Amino acid sequence: MFKTNIGGVDAAIRALLGSLFIVLGAVVADQHPFLALGAGLVGLAVLTTAISGACFLYTLLGIDTRARPQPRSEGKIHLAHQLR
Repeated sequence: MFKTNIGGVDAAIRALLGSLFIVLGAVVADQHPFLALGAGLVGLAVLTTAISGACFLYTLLGIDTRARPQPRSEGKIHLAHQLR
């Protein structure tokens, strides 16, 4: 549905934050049930984007944090052939 636009470091941070929000929701569930529900839903959304690798907000803003392939320098390969 969405193309992936979340890189490795971004996904790791999202997974950590999503997990922390879910744990926070579980910890405060007895004292503040609506806060717990909100934290759990936010954590679930953040964790889902980390797992899927696609963020709807990043798509709207045109942000892509994936690593870009490094261009190969043809000069080094050409030089290696000249030395033979």
